[in-house]
Amino acid sequence: MNPASLSSALSPRNPRSSLRTLVLYYMQALREEVVLLSTRIAKMGNLLHSTVQYELPT
Repeated sequence: MNPASLSSALSPRNPRSSLRTLVLYYMQALREEVVLLSTRIAKMGNLLHSTVQYELPT
């Protein structure tokens, strides 16, 4: 995140556009968190799946 753009977004000149910018920053951060979390869950699922397959050969 660029501190200069954030400080200009927080300036009280245009509160509506600053709110919109903050919402965009928040949505972007939230999306990155969701991607990281889903990747971690997928890795854990793959690990669990391979462990179960390894312990229970058909």
